[in-house]
Amino acid sequence: MTHAFFLVLLSSLAAAALARATEPLAAAEALAFFENKVRPVLAEKCYSCHSAAAQAQGKLKAELFVDSREGLLSGGESGPAIVVGKPQDSVLMKVLRHEIKDAEMPPKGKLEASVIADFAQWIALGAADPRIATAPLTKLKRVIDVAQGKQWWAFKPMLQPPVPGVKNTAWLRTPVDAFILAKQEAAGLAANHLASQEKLLRRACFDLTGLAPTPEERAAFLNDHSPQAYARLIDRLLDSQRYGERWGRHWLDVVRFAESGGYEFDGFRPGAFHYRDWVIKAINNDMPYDAFVRMQLAGDKLTPDSYEGAAAAGFLVAGPYPGQITVKTVEKIRYDQLDDMVSTIGSGLLGLTMSCVRCHDHKLDPLPQRDYYGIAAALATTTHASVKLDLARAETQRKQAQHEQAAAPLRAALKQFESAEFTQRFTTWQQRDLPKLSSNTTWQTFDARKVSAQSAVLDADTDGHVLYHSNKVKDDLYTVKTITFQKGVRAFRLAALSDAKSPAKGPGLSENGNFVLGDLKIIARPLDANNKTKPITLKLKPVQVSFEQKGYPLASVVDNNPSSGWAIAPQMGRDHAAMFAIEGAVAGFEGGTEFEFQLRFSGFFGLGKMSLAFSNSVQEAKLDDQQDMQHLREIQTLSAGHETPLTDTTRSLLLPWFGRFDPRAKQVVDALALHERKRIEPSLTEVYSTKDGGQDVYHLRRGEVDRKEGKASPNFIQVLMRSGEVSAPAQMKWRADPVAKKPEAHPRIALANWMTDPHDGGGTLLARVIVNRLWRQHFGRGIVPTTNDFGTQGMKPTHPELLDYLAAELIRNGWHLKPIQRLIMLSAVYMQSGDVNASNVQRDPDNNLWSQRPARRLEAEAIRDELLQVGGKLDEKLYGPSEASHESRRRSVYLRVKRSELIPFMTMFDAPEPTLSIGDRSGTTVPTQALASMNSTFVRELAGRLQQRIQATAPASVDLAISKAYELALCRLPTPAETLRMKAFIDQQTQLLGNKPDSAAQAMREFCLALLCLNEFIYID
Repeated sequence: MTHAFFLVLLSSLAAAALARATEPLAAAEALAFFENKVRPVLAEKCYSCHSAAAQAQGKLKAELFVDSREGLLSGGESGPAIVVGKPQDSVLMKVLRHEIKDAEMPPKGKLEASVIADFAQWIALGAADPRIATAPLTKLKRVIDVAQGKQWWAFKPMLQPPVPGVKNTAWLRTPVDAFILAKQEAAGLAANHLASQEKLLRRACFDLTGLAPTPEERAAFLNDHSPQAYARLIDRLLDSQRYGERWGRHWLDVVRFAESGGYEFDGFRPGAFHYRDWVIKAINNDMPYDAFVRMQLAGDKLTPDSYEGAAAAGFLVAGPYPGQITVKTVEKIRYDQLDDMVSTIGSGLLGLTMSCVRCHDHKLDPLPQRDYYGIAAALATTTHASVKLDLARAETQRKQAQHEQAAAPLRAALKQFESAEFTQRFTTWQQRDLPKLSSNTTWQTFDARKVSAQSAVLDADTDGHVLYHSNKVKDDLYTVKTITFQKGVRAFRLAALSDAKSPAKGPGLSENGNFVLGDLKIIARPLDANNKTKPITLKLKPVQVSFEQKGYPLASVVDNNPSSGWAIAPQMGRDHAAMFAIEGAVAGFEGGTEFEFQLRFSGFFGLGKMSLAFSNSVQEAKLDDQQDMQHLREIQTLSAGHETPLTDTTRSLLLPWFGRFDPRAKQVVDALALHERKRIEPSLTEVYSTKDGGQDVYHLRRGEVDRKEGKASPNFIQVLMRSGEVSAPAQMKWRADPVAKKPEAHPRIALANWMTDPHDGGGTLLARVIVNRLWRQHFGRGIVPTTNDFGTQGMKPTHPELLDYLAAELIRNGWHLKPIQRLIMLSAVYMQSGDVNASNVQRDPDNNLWSQRPARRLEAEAIRDELLQVGGKLDEKLYGPSEASHESRRRSVYLRVKRSELIPFMTMFDAPEPTLSIGDRSGTTVPTQALASMNSTFVRELAGRLQQRIQATAPASVDLAISKAYELALCRLPTPAETLRMKAFIDQQTQLLGNKPDSAAQAMREFCLALLCLNEFIYID
């Protein structure tokens, strides 16, 4: 038997065996397979959650019964569990193989591969199953009753509660107190007395600005005995620029703000900080909260192309987003991004947990999937992008108008010359001078029509072909644009020219005259308006030429690695040139071709002077051929095929080139050209925001992108609409565009209109949620303790009437937040002390009725800012790009928030991970906080700075130095006992340090460090 025959025989036997394995089993054998291989697994692993017995015990999951064939065929929330004969299409197989996220079965661990194979074979062979349901399958699917859901307190219309009467009227300072005191008196609690002036000052300063009062502010406040002193303090703090930084940081928690995409690549978003700056400015300006919300939902549509609109819309796309996407994952990631937006809108703005509604109707709240996908559909065309905008748009337009006005007489002079003199002078030149000129040169030097750089300032000389670099900026990108009517361009030459004015005579601007051209791209654009050809990025190939070359080879310029490139070291002080051939040729266009050169210099400074030229022949071009005949060639090209007299079109095209051969033409051309080079161009800033994109949104069964159930339409949350399913005409007040003359607004504008409508839309809940956030930040706990959940899983308000009173006041005062904060902070309940009354504690152990003011630890940002402030190192500069180092002198709100590189010092004090909306930061107390503070080089440095500030005042004694330190660090003076204790500590440290010249100063630094590590330093009250 030959080897080949043996292989054929084996293949035939294997095929026969496979055929027998897939043949339908006899009925008895099929049932036996089920009983032996499948039923035991179902009974052991599945019946506890998916059977009639599980339903009787209230444990049925996903509305799925697997204890009968009928149950498997009818299926549950995800549809039929099995498709007879098709295991690949059966949901049961997908969950057993753990192919569906969050639906892996069994939940405690995947079955063995052989068991899963048995299930697949069973389904493929007909799913024989003798089990019959003992009773009709009754799936107790929850039907959401929106009308009934409106009875939940958060979804009811806003109350207009009267201010309650109380017995102890002397304690009242604002209407807020009446709501608090009424409940205290009903519970038999005694109202607490007011805190000391020093504590009120420190409390108010930290609450509104996140910074401690200075000694000067302390002295001024304590010496102001007017009854209005405290109210004036509150007004001054509310007007401070520091107020927006403090409360802007609170809001950034709510909107999960970060400057990177998260996940494994965690790409940085350079323009994301503009959203943070917009928030701070809006809060400082007391932008009405309804406008604040509208701008974040639809600012880019309400004020298109504006910086404010783009920056505000950064709210929508501030969440995590993967840095690597494949064709298979793009749709899933897009739905995840929409889920992030919907969830943040729900929890951050409305206090509703919306994320679970992606997969099914909310289990507890009256939120059907239709509502979730209605909001998602409003966001369907919204995706993320970095847009470039002019931050000084109005000023740029004003300067451009002035420039254009100054250009008018120059244009008139050029037009006058063109119509009155040009034809005669050009004809004379053609007959008299043109025959004497030669155009045999290979290279033609470009006119630099437009030059720019990212950071540097570029300009061109009067001949238009040499570039001057005005600033020494490393790693800059130069852009040079020029126009030609030539066709068949095949090669380019870059000449780096030496100059006695440059360092080491150049041609580079680094100290030794060197440079490294790290990247070169050339883009060709047609200028004919009717030509449909898109801009072409040319493929370049360096041409090896016969001259000595040092440094990187020319090929490094076009290898997509900007860190390498063409360098001239050590041959500085003379001219250099590089030549690049085009793969193919630029055919050229009837209306001319614009070439854009993008040159990036890496590491070293760029060039002082350079020129660019092109050739129609790679073989004939030589680097040392410097003759400039571009103008002649352009004239010959433009004149070809045109009979005299010249037309208006050809005159306009020829005039700029003819100026190089006629003094009078040069005068009028250069006058306008030089003026045009001074045209004000907008300074564009990159802003991370939204753009139009995405695709239609579909209802997804179980939230799975491959199980679509029909296209979703933009809609609103039914339970928050006063009349339930509002009719289409009624909804037009939200959908109609109040500005543009269009029949319907963008869906996001409609969403913003609905959400801020306190009469028929979501405005009532919107107002309740934000005033509760204000209360939470002032008191440490909200009136509704679960600030991000006003649904049935959240906690009910301790003072529902007060919550509605504050919400109604907010709306009545035009949605301004500062008046509400002023109302709260002038109240007796806010001003009360933290003294503990044993009787009150017994009656109200959790202090739900606010019979005392509990001490609160500062957040991480305030702790760090206070350290900088006490150390005299705080930089109070507003706005701008984020700071990467936590040792920066700027306020913590400006620290970089990179999701994969959170700052340990901040997270140690509970700065949250910015993945989801955070309403309540945790407040842990762990030993590492104290240990890190005591041993941190950052904290120790600031303790030294505090010691220097004390010594700078030249205190006459240690007692006075201790007193000054307490005033700076704790905003109070020490008690006599504290002074004695700290003197003893300083003496002890001095002795331990020995008799060194600086022992006293070092001991004082240790004392300052001890102050900065006290609980009192990081706690309010």
